[in-house]
Amino acid sequence: MKKILIVEDDKWILAWLKLYMKSMDFDIETLETWEGASEKILSWDYDLVTLDINLPWENGIEICKEVRKFSNIPIIMLTARTDELDKVLGLEIGADDYITKPFSPRELIARINSILRRVENNNGNNNNDTKKLNYAGFEIDIEKMTLHNDKKEEIMLTKSEFNIFKSLVEAGWRVVSRNTLMKEIIWYEQYIFDRTIDTHIKNLRKKLDNKELIVTVRWEWYRIK
Repeated sequence: MKKILIVEDDKWILAWLKLYMKSMDFDIETLETWEGASEKILSWDYDLVTLDINLPWENGIEICKEVRKFSNIPIIMLTARTDELDKVLGLEIGADDYITKPFSPRELIARINSILRRVENNNGNNNNDTKKLNYAGFEIDIEKMTLHNDKKEEIMLTKSEFNIFKSLVEAGWRVVSRNTLMKEIIWYEQYIFDRTIDTHIKNLRKKLDNKELIVTVRWEWYRIK
């Protein structure tokens, strides 16, 4: 049974989410305030976190930033904000997905299952003979899902960022389309919004400290330089 933490200050939303998700055989824990949220996420063995962006006193963006310093646990941001800039910001600080309120519980479950399938699929691929990939001074540990630079320093990536970089390195000189990354790497049949992959690529370039390592080809494809 997958264990999900819901961080949400709206008691009504929290109640129906908890009830519905329990009916779908998830083990649910809830938290109504920002206090202790980062510590709880990092100290408990959750499979995924849904995080309200509009918590009183401290927003979910700051909590996500703090968690991403130490963990790549899947995080879905929930918010009433509809501005695309907020969606981009959520992805830039490490969220795996972003859902705008109001939303149906079925949509949230579909997003959760998509992310969990992707994680399980990646774990299932850990039996491959090739456990590590090396490229341009970076070491990609497929089994541990970690990335280290030439100074042996670990670079914290979200699961989406890790899978995109690994796929591009495995593709070598070949280009990989945005559509392929969405369907086969991120596991979405449709875009969350137009700039989803662009934002992940932007994050990767920044974290790799090399803007030229990942090349954009005609705005629709990507490849390793």
